[in-house]
Amino acid sequence: MIHPGPLEADSSASWERLRCRVCASDDLVEVLSLGELPAANAYLRPEDLDAPEPRFPLSLRLCEVCGMVQLGHVVPPDLLFRSYLFFTSSSVRMTEHFSKLMNGMADAFTRPKGLVVEIGSNDGTALRSLAGRDLRILGVDPSRNLSEIATATGVPTIDEFFTEDLATRIVETHGQADLIVGCNVLGHIDDLDDVCRGVKALLGDDGAFVIEIPYLGAMLDRLEWDTIYHEHLSYFAVAPLRHLFTRFGLGLREVEFVPVHGGSIRCTVVHGDVTAPSIDDLIEAETAKRLADRRTYAPLPDMVTGHQRALRSWLEEQGSEGRTVIGYGAPAKGSVLLNSCRIGPELLSVVLDSTPAKQGLHMPGTHQPILPPGALEEIGPDILLVLAWNHASEIAEREHHFRAGGGRLLTPYLDEL
Repeated sequence: MIHPGPLEADSSASWERLRCRVCASDDLVEVLSLGELPAANAYLRPEDLDAPEPRFPLSLRLCEVCGMVQLGHVVPPDLLFRSYLFFTSSSVRMTEHFSKLMNGMADAFTRPKGLVVEIGSNDGTALRSLAGRDLRILGVDPSRNLSEIATATGVPTIDEFFTEDLATRIVETHGQADLIVGCNVLGHIDDLDDVCRGVKALLGDDGAFVIEIPYLGAMLDRLEWDTIYHEHLSYFAVAPLRHLFTRFGLGLREVEFVPVHGGSIRCTVVHGDVTAPSIDDLIEAETAKRLADRRTYAPLPDMVTGHQRALRSWLEEQGSEGRTVIGYGAPAKGSVLLNSCRIGPELLSVVLDSTPAKQGLHMPGTHQPILPPGALEEIGPDILLVLAWNHASEIAEREHHFRAGGGRLLTPYLDEL
């Protein structure tokens, strides 16, 4: 399996995006800055701990024309995605979630021997759930290590970024798709126009493009600021999404809320000018919440700073009172949190993670070693700080013996599990 090395300092230049990626307006206003942080998934090998770590600006900007919220700088995608250490199969809950999604959408939109394409197919977990059905499946994922795993386990995968050019090549070799699925991937792509052109070309006349993406409204309501990192270029509400798809002759047929990754929306996109009253209602609700108004975001910097200070103070207090706190889960959001709060090994000595590919590496920037969950008994902490809070219920079940023995599990928002 391809293993990541340190990011090369001379290849670390990011570029500033001066126009909205949905409507091309230059009317962008910065609503939050987290400073310069290392790439959230740039985990370090022990021998690379003394090497320079590139840092990139991380700021959130609002387009006051269409309401799109997006990062102000783009890190070269080859640095972020060519080798990737998040495996969908590592979470039982998410495996079940994607199986239900895939099979439900296949029932609704595919014909016998129809083609199902997944953009951002990771290790093939979601597509593999369609095994045994009379369908053709194809994954697209730029991560070479994940594509190798997927292909080896029966899910043919193209290790490229999804573009209009690739979509055209897929049509030439496989025909058009009955169903295109993209979960937690649209927000990772800078050129959304290219993606939409590709979907338009690849999608059959009666097919559907189904996406799941974290919802901006949920992020703001719950102050999930640690979900802001360099891979997540876009933070979607319904109104900008409809604006984007309409420009390419695509329509939002349905939007539903799903309780994954801190609050997401599942959107069904089809060809044509679709006008659903339920979509209008959602956009009216977003207008009432003023999601396109800079004044809505004005309190955000102080709220984030307040949480950062509170979490660091809490960790300092636990240490001064003789309690040991360690991290659980080494997700990108955990990297953002630790670096933004300046939480080093002196406050949080290690992080446990169930992903074998991460074990033995170190967190970007703050350098905590990442150990397997089996180290929990040997370390004997008092408290687990669940950095992968989107998997909190699954982690709580997995470590029920720790809780039964008097251990505590808390999220970084200091909510007890």
